[in-house]
Amino acid sequence: MSTAPRELHIWAFLQGIGFYPGGWRHPLAQPRSVFDRAYYEEVARLAERGRFDAIVFGDQLQGRDAAGRTPERLAIPTLDPFTLLSTMGAVTENVGLVATVSTTYNAPIGVAERFASLDLASGGRAGWNIVTTAHPNSAPNFGESALMEKGLRYQRAEEFVNVATQLWDAVDDPARASITHKGQWFDVEGRLDTPYVPQGRPVLVQAGQSGDGRDFAARTAEAIFCPAATLEAGQAFRNDIRDRVARAGRDPDGVKIMPGLAFVLSDTEESAQRKERELLEMADDGLCIEYLSESIGYDLTRHDAAGLIPIDTIVAECEFPAEDIRRMLTPGVERGQSIADYCRGYARQPRGHAIFVGTAEQLAARMGHWINEGGCDGFTLQPGYMPEELRLFVDQVVPLLQDQGLLRRAYEGSTLRSHLGLSSRR
Repeated sequence: MSTAPRELHIWAFLQGIGFYPGGWRHPLAQPRSVFDRAYYEEVARLAERGRFDAIVFGDQLQGRDAAGRTPERLAIPTLDPFTLLSTMGAVTENVGLVATVSTTYNAPIGVAERFASLDLASGGRAGWNIVTTAHPNSAPNFGESALMEKGLRYQRAEEFVNVATQLWDAVDDPARASITHKGQWFDVEGRLDTPYVPQGRPVLVQAGQSGDGRDFAARTAEAIFCPAATLEAGQAFRNDIRDRVARAGRDPDGVKIMPGLAFVLSDTEESAQRKERELLEMADDGLCIEYLSESIGYDLTRHDAAGLIPIDTIVAECEFPAEDIRRMLTPGVERGQSIADYCRGYARQPRGHAIFVGTAEQLAARMGHWINEGGCDGFTLQPGYMPEELRLFVDQVVPLLQDQGLLRRAYEGSTLRSHLGLSSRR
């Protein structure tokens, strides 16, 4: 007796012009369009035509430095996600709208109000990707000399989310027109100026990978964006999170695991591989070195690109925790790689996300296999370059997933919670 396939959830993670650092140089890419309203409207309609659950926008609070690592060179502008998602919501009716917002450099009542407004304006499609901000260069932008210690950032985040949920819950409770909260981080007395929040609360999304991050997600998140380069890594992460969720007294089925999946598609596997090689070559050594420099907070352009990785100097002077950077660079040092060689490899697979290169049929099969083997509950798609690669996915992969019974042919509800099979909080 056959069993029905598990439902597949699909998000589009959009930041800049695509996953590959050199993708913005592809002839079909539209790098200057990322500052154009029509581009976001086009992408939103694509995601809705593909019956995606949601569009997710990243954000960052640090300024780019003066060593050449600018949004124009790297094509990763981080415009305000609420503004972009409001634009996209205006031309769609169903696709979810997930904004990344930090709990370290915001106040609960302001964030709760913005998400309530987005949920109200979109008819119940808002989601909050909760981050605690990891880049040390963010702190000076908010009058601080150093970033708060990670454990404290997660403590603050937990209380922050607690206050925000109190504010949302009070909207539908006549007996709680306002809240009074006095805690370690926040003293809040007030209410939201909105008649209701369509979903009750926006969907809560989290992306932390450390022990602190996973525990926070287990207690709080309803969906998790994570790296998983292999099926085995996806299974291990999903099993670990489900165990943590259960220990926190929550239903593991109420938390969707959504690893990142970058992709390059073509008519044949050979032509897809050729296409990827071209994308990689578009990121010359200089761009790849700048890409890693920004990621580790250290200017590698000071050194000879053909020379060995100066790990001790980098660790002593970089902006991120030394042990994390040493752990990242050690394999390249042990292989005797030059700076240029290591940076080219990093540019291809940053932060451990899976990369697929092949045909639409192969990608649909792989996605189905991961779902059926318990590797995830869906995928956060990161097209190789935009918007053409996303269009190929919608035109070619989506129909195959629908034929397999993995993906909806029509939206059954209009809220992000309904797309994810999560209960309403109203």
